[in-house]
Amino acid sequence: MKSHSKISLDRYIARPVAFLLNFIVWPVGKFIAVDHDDAPAKVKTIAIAKFLGIGSILRSTPLARALKQKYPAAKYIFITTLKNKPLVDNLPLFNVCFYIRDDSIPTIFIDVVGLIFKLWASRIDLYFDLEVYSAFSTVITTLSFSRNRYGFYIANTDFRRELHTHLVYFNDYQQISRIYLQFARACGINNQDLAMEKPVLKDEHLAEFSRTLGKNKLAQDIPYIIVNPNASDLLLERRWPMEYFVSLLESLAQNWPHPIFILGSEDERNYSRVLLEKLSDKAKQNVFDLAGEISFGAAMVFINKARLVITNDSGLYHVAASFKVAIISLWGPGRPEHYADTDSKEDSFVFYSSGIYCSPCIYRTDFPPCRGNNVCMKSISPKEVYRKASQLLKVDALADTSEMERIYEAQKNKKFDIIIKHPGY
Repeated sequence: MKSHSKISLDRYIARPVAFLLNFIVWPVGKFIAVDHDDAPAKVKTIAIAKFLGIGSILRSTPLARALKQKYPAAKYIFITTLKNKPLVDNLPLFNVCFYIRDDSIPTIFIDVVGLIFKLWASRIDLYFDLEVYSAFSTVITTLSFSRNRYGFYIANTDFRRELHTHLVYFNDYQQISRIYLQFARACGINNQDLAMEKPVLKDEHLAEFSRTLGKNKLAQDIPYIIVNPNASDLLLERRWPMEYFVSLLESLAQNWPHPIFILGSEDERNYSRVLLEKLSDKAKQNVFDLAGEISFGAAMVFINKARLVITNDSGLYHVAASFKVAIISLWGPGRPEHYADTDSKEDSFVFYSSGIYCSPCIYRTDFPPCRGNNVCMKSISPKEVYRKASQLLKVDALADTSEMERIYEAQKNKKFDIIIKHPGY
């Protein structure tokens, strides 16, 4: 199921249900009069729920770690969708994980019913709902019957008013891990450690990594670059233009004599294939497309061992950041101050065109104002990205950049054609 379909279901089905639950929960809560003390004396079970976003899950690990410092004997449950299983299963912070499928309405209904029974059996003391806008997650949180239910509030989330026992203001001008740690503060924990937990690289994934190199007749210790030209369908406008990636790969192949691997999911395979076909025969000798060809676990191994990762704002960016590898990240619809690492590092660099009027737009609109003409991403010069990559790789930027400049100027001349108007026009 596409992201926009999930948003529609959340808005037109889950939100009315959430408002209805307010009229039930409020009088029942007044009658029962449960003590929702901020720091219960005994906490046996803690649940953290984040249904969407690999990056958000990784950025939530400082919260889980802070909670474990105060409640080391508690059982920790993580709740998410099945597609996030390859990541969550490799995070050592949780005792058990509950997954739901989100590929169709029937599977969502069946798995949610099963999840509710599991949550009742778990008798949860503290439940942390990390979704910001979702009525669906609010309904699950409420029906869990957890003693203390923590959630975010912003404008247009009045449906949460009587359903969460503790509401924390979501300030999107703060870094996301710092925002999540406000839940820890609500439990009396003052911890500002924003470091993400590193996923565990399992033996089978290391073996798959080795097999993939052998299949492509590459040495096990060969240095290489990772390029991720993809972004989730939540907002495809986060993708740097394909023509820019093509020109960048052409130039890197001229002065980087080692492999360049393209990563992506199975759903992103076709997009990566089109990009690969646009490369010259000479560049194709060094560029290997692994999108949809390897497991997520093997992709994490490739990222962990990379000399440099060049990526859009996506889940793979956060994986690379958790392993502290050198990264060039490309931002436009999202603000890097909100979702990227804020501490300056010599081996990482953020490209962001902050002067574009409609940026940031992700999470703030139902559709991007540019309607696909992502001027924020088109404003990031491929020539500058190439120079920064050469600097981080410690190689001379010897490639002819005239083609990069031609492509960039062609986009630049029309990039301000953006017209913000009614979506029906």
